[in-house]
Amino acid sequence: MRVYADLHVHIGFSNQRYIKIPSSKDLTIENILRVSKNEKGLHVVGIVDFLCDDVLFEIESLIDCGKILFKDNNLYFEDLLIIPAAEIELRYNQKDFHCLIYFESIDKLKEFKIQNKKYFNQLNFSCPVFKGNIEDFEKIAKDFDLFVVPAHSFTPYKGFYSAASGIDEVFKTLEIYTIELGLSADSYMVQDVFDVQTRTLLSNSDAHSLRNIAREFNEIEIPHLTTDKVLESIKENGLVANYGVNPKLGKYHKSYCKSCNHSFNLEQERFVCPLCGKTTVVPGVEDRIHMLKKTDIRSKKPPYFYTFPFELVEGFGKRTREKIIESFKTEVNFVKALNKGQDYENLKSLVGEGIWRKLDKYLRGQYSIEFGAGGYFGKIRFE
Repeated sequence: MRVYADLHVHIGFSNQRYIKIPSSKDLTIENILRVSKNEKGLHVVGIVDFLCDDVLFEIESLIDCGKILFKDNNLYFEDLLIIPAAEIELRYNQKDFHCLIYFESIDKLKEFKIQNKKYFNQLNFSCPVFKGNIEDFEKIAKDFDLFVVPAHSFTPYKGFYSAASGIDEVFKTLEIYTIELGLSADSYMVQDVFDVQTRTLLSNSDAHSLRNIAREFNEIEIPHLTTDKVLESIKENGLVANYGVNPKLGKYHKSYCKSCNHSFNLEQERFVCPLCGKTTVVPGVEDRIHMLKKTDIRSKKPPYFYTFPFELVEGFGKRTREKIIESFKTEVNFVKALNKGQDYENLKSLVGEGIWRKLDKYLRGQYSIEFGAGGYFGKIRFE
């Protein structure tokens, strides 16, 4: 069976307190599950704040009242599979980076937390900090058979490649099967990077709001809708397709000078702004990828399809989004339809002539892209 999975979604508010600051009180477990299934059309959601006491307490309360089904060590909201996970912060070479860790069952997660609580700071908030060294983490991860994925790997803030130049440089004994791309990169940009040749690439939303759930997601082939089968399929390259925002729109795509707000591409890996000459430069994802070790053999990866980032497309506001989703039932259905080149004549009466003309231009590629940089998303503009 084919499933659609967003494996990096954050909780903002749980058990009457903030888990992630800043965030919205609307970003609750129940709202995440409802939106993921009914509005977005996902089959699998990875919630990455499961190490928090409040999240575990609330999950167990939802199980007790029947809103979440606990079956054969799996968690379900109706027919939506919930994968327990955590985003944690590690340190290498005096630089911090984030990793996602996935658990095959909530029981294993509880045992992990009990035995390793001493290693973490800020355990009751999103993205707890691991206090040990990389060797400590590798031993623990192997003992618990964790599925470890470097998060938003190519981004300059807390991305793996902001701290190191290669997986094998950091992880000596732990097998890393998968890399999360992040919003400012796609599989085409990294296809000749040495590290990705034998590894699966994930496209996840890293959602900090309900709206952004499934702005990036994965299509995966699995035999059964269970956590172990989803993780096993990812490890064994069972990923069928990636869906994500055009990386040119990502907020760290181009390099950026914090002094003069100029965005650009670096010249000869010199971290100097070509406009003002200062060294207050945030290297963009595009430039960072160019710096990484390459191979002459380009890996064959699944196709990468672009989602429709409503808030970044000129003229597509909240009401238009609601009309389109109403027509296609879920956002995933709309994205799939866009990439299959279906006939959209039936949308004219639904969204109106003006919006239809813009949607038609989008499908024909008749637009310009304002690049993202320096923490600001880009924009699609129609001429």
